[in-house]
Amino acid sequence: MTTLLMITLHDLTHMPELLEAWKRIGVPGVTILNSMGGFQASELVRSKGLGGFLKMFEEVRSGQRTLFSLIDDPELLELAISEADRIVKGFDRPHSGILFTLPIGKVLGLNKWGQESETEDSEIPPEEDRAKSNLLGWLQDDIEARYGEGVLKDWSTQRSKPVSEIMRQPAQKPIVARMDNTLQTVLQGFLGNPDACFACVVNSEGRLMGIIESQQLAEVMFMPVMPEEYINDPQGYEMVLQHADIEQMPVAADIMVDPVFVHPDDTVEKTYHLLKEHHLAGLPVVDKNYRVEGYVTLLELMAACFSEEEEQF
Repeated sequence: MTTLLMITLHDLTHMPELLEAWKRIGVPGVTILNSMGGFQASELVRSKGLGGFLKMFEEVRSGQRTLFSLIDDPELLELAISEADRIVKGFDRPHSGILFTLPIGKVLGLNKWGQESETEDSEIPPEEDRAKSNLLGWLQDDIEARYGEGVLKDWSTQRSKPVSEIMRQPAQKPIVARMDNTLQTVLQGFLGNPDACFACVVNSEGRLMGIIESQQLAEVMFMPVMPEEYINDPQGYEMVLQHADIEQMPVAADIMVDPVFVHPDDTVEKTYHLLKEHHLAGLPVVDKNYRVEGYVTLLELMAACFSEEEEQF
């Protein structure tokens, strides 16, 4: 059955990323309309008259857009919803917009005869990436000449292991907090799972929206208690001022940072690259709809690659 997916997007800065994500997963097409909330429109008519109201639409200056797409694949529909929910940091967040679907009966023109499926153009890697590739190729040639092909086969085996084989079985229980949870609730999660590197912040759909590291949580919670530790720079001074009232502490969504994550079928190679690039000790593991399944740590990566060489301490 064909479904109409509609989004009223309030924060237009998310639109380029959303369109790119939908194109990547294969959403067949998107129509974008200039739109405005009814209450906002009535206020505009009152303040500027009908002429000013109509002129604003002519100049395409309203603060929101409505996007819609017709999708006849249920799995693709769920992926499109998941991508949108992730990009706006959850539609349950204030001022994010609204998403809804409608069942559609008869549709003409969704599939065109003679229209070939689009294929992504082969991208030429940047100069820096080509240089790294060449350097790695030279290194592999030198290693093969010095140690033989066996070493390179070991490399390939270790690098290609999927995350699903590395995670502890059963999977480690991550700390999961809702976006509107208090910081005290997040703290209790860390106390109940002291081995975890971070807390996963999810929206009402259970999708990963952000992460909070224990050090980051400590800084925000200690600011009103020991402000002298943070006021040596303008940014720290402003943050202390913002969080000075212990009774008015922010919620999880206010302090979370954008998540870095992997999927179960991602490899050791990709996981280690992300850990090293972002200076992290662990990453959340999410399914294709960004729901948290567990997490993987740097120690687990090392164990997966070097567990055969055990020593007694």
